[in-house]
Amino acid sequence: MGNRLLVFIILVFPLSSRAPSFAQVNPPVNPPGIGQPSQLYREATDLLQKGKFEKAAYTSLGIVYTRLGKPEEAAAYFSRAAQLNPNSALSHNNLGANYLALKKPAEAAAEFQKASALNPKDGSAWFNLGACELHMGHGPEAERALQKAAGLNPGDVQILAALAEAQFNTGKVSLALTTVRKIGDLTPSDPNILLSLAVLLNRNRQPDQASVYFTRAVKLKPQISDQVMTLAGSRIDQGDYQAALSWLALVKDLKLNSAAWHDMVGYSHFKLNQIEPAMYHLQEAIRLEPTNEDYYLDLGDLLGQSNSLLAAVAVFESGIKVLPNSVKMRLGLAVTHLLTGNLELANQEIHAVIVQKPDSEIAYKVLLESYDKGMEWTKMQEAAQFLRQLNGANPIGWYYGAKCEYQMALATKGSFEPALKFIQRASELGPPDLKTYFLLGKILIAEKRDQEAIVALQKAIRLSSEDPRPFYVLARLLQRQGRNEEAKEVLGAQEVAKSKQDSSQFRRLFVDVR
Repeated sequence: MGNRLLVFIILVFPLSSRAPSFAQVNPPVNPPGIGQPSQLYREATDLLQKGKFEKAAYTSLGIVYTRLGKPEEAAAYFSRAAQLNPNSALSHNNLGANYLALKKPAEAAAEFQKASALNPKDGSAWFNLGACELHMGHGPEAERALQKAAGLNPGDVQILAALAEAQFNTGKVSLALTTVRKIGDLTPSDPNILLSLAVLLNRNRQPDQASVYFTRAVKLKPQISDQVMTLAGSRIDQGDYQAALSWLALVKDLKLNSAAWHDMVGYSHFKLNQIEPAMYHLQEAIRLEPTNEDYYLDLGDLLGQSNSLLAAVAVFESGIKVLPNSVKMRLGLAVTHLLTGNLELANQEIHAVIVQKPDSEIAYKVLLESYDKGMEWTKMQEAAQFLRQLNGANPIGWYYGAKCEYQMALATKGSFEPALKFIQRASELGPPDLKTYFLLGKILIAEKRDQEAIVALQKAIRLSSEDPRPFYVLARLLQRQGRNEEAKEVLGAQEVAKSKQDSSQFRRLFVDVR
């Protein structure tokens, strides 16, 4: 197996935000230095011709599983091939590439070190070694390996980009800028590579230089600014909000009047807990496009999770004036009213949604939360029964059915068996959540099954540490059993949970609304 597998794996599994970003823009179909026919099977073929059937078989099987996208299965075969042929640089390259696919850069680096020692003129081994070291934050080691690779392949822009990243990483800014200029000179008319250079520079706090390369890229390909927005959106979807901001910064001058740009910037700041810039940009998105419900939802989400619930109410109320038929907007308003304790207004909004959309399971979930908060058990029982009729596979209907049965059994000193059956059904339908196991724990306590209750309450806490109620109930139960030290520890954790409770309640309810 030769270079193609090695480079392919690096492109498909980017090492980190610190790795070269060319593959994110436009990965080359045939990376430099790779000839035809494909070298993927060359080592196996050579081994077969030499009569080394066992070694060839292991290599071939590794290749097959790699091609099938099963790196875990491929690992055993590549590892065995390297054991049987310890002096083969290609075998160690293959094993290293497999470790990269498994996201094990330290193990990969060890194999690439062996490969480069066995064949010091193999630029791909040096490149892969440098990329691994870069990912692990070993700047000087990465730079040394990448210098070797660049010396063997002086015109390879992928190697040079990784080298520039390593030079930035080690504080050699002027050398990094020289390397970037060299890449720009080698590819003056490739907008995708120019864009990648802009990203690399922007990420390494060189905004002025980044702007130069981005401007060149846009002149060659005007639609590249929309491509940047798409790439930023994909970064947001992946949860890499800092990288998204780097992309979005590049198109700032072109997109200042774009509501979508402001929303993406604001949402990224929000997720990074940078509240002030988040507020500004999300408000600007609404100003520029007041008929987009998603922008109100993003701003409402920010305010709700920041415990600014009255401000969130104002946002949703203003949104409903513009979009009176928006189900999501009314549910968002209902959630904020619910958490401010204004149950009458919350129920008003929920019933407006149910009239408009009578099969809305989310509306019934919020309604049941409201009945729970108001301790309206009869109404809860009716709503839970209707939800079960609407969708018997929805655990929420069974959970609230259990809660009604539990509360009625407490009031009448009746049997808790119906409540237990309902909550067990909710648990079966899953997925596991704090509320289900917390209620199960309380039912088990009522049935004097303390040990089982402790297990259920501990599971509830493991599922979410942001609700103080299971901590308190568990601590009281432990105290009754004389386990005072454990109870004291649980009560300490309860105080931490209290500080997170309000925002977690909003987030839990708002996820479904979104």
